[in-house]
Amino acid sequence: MQASSESSPFSPAERSDHRLESLVTAMAAGDSSALSGIYAATVSQVFAIARCVLRSREDAEEIVCDVYSHAWATAQNYDARRGSVMAWLAIMTRNRSVDRLRQRRALVSLDASDNAALADSLVSAAAGPDEILASFQSGSDVHAALATLSPLRRRLLGLAFFQDLSHAQIAAALGLPLGTVKSHLRRALAALQTALERDRG
Repeated sequence: MQASSESSPFSPAERSDHRLESLVTAMAAGDSSALSGIYAATVSQVFAIARCVLRSREDAEEIVCDVYSHAWATAQNYDARRGSVMAWLAIMTRNRSVDRLRQRRALVSLDASDNAALADSLVSAAAGPDEILASFQSGSDVHAALATLSPLRRRLLGLAFFQDLSHAQIAAALGLPLGTVKSHLRRALAALQTALERDRG
């Protein structure tokens, strides 16, 4: 065992780096099994970086898919002299996560006190005229109901009703699948209406 250890000039970390570099080379040549190997070896770290930046499992999972798709498409550009494969993936992950975060921050916030018009629109979508009137007579019901929603769902509702964007436009703006946008909006409206009804009941 000692002789075997001494015969290798590389540490375990260095051997891992060399293996990943070989996989990137194979990937650049079109070997899809090499992508599977890189994914298995690095996905937990890539996901952890995305989750740390975005604080959202759903967004992090989408970033992970994007990172490995981009790695496959650009494998021929990888240069080991500029850093390890893991560093290459980490930078890619961080950049995409930060871009997603900037998209979020650019959206209208439903938590701001000056968004009364947005609150009006949201309630209009969730209830009839009599319910709207009753809600705004008490004023705080809408904000309390909005507070029960996740930040993502509040943002989606803001884009749909305050900025009058279509589902497809929202999906493009946020980089989300169209089905995900539709599902979140449907559930957000249902949750909003339930919260308003509960408060009035």
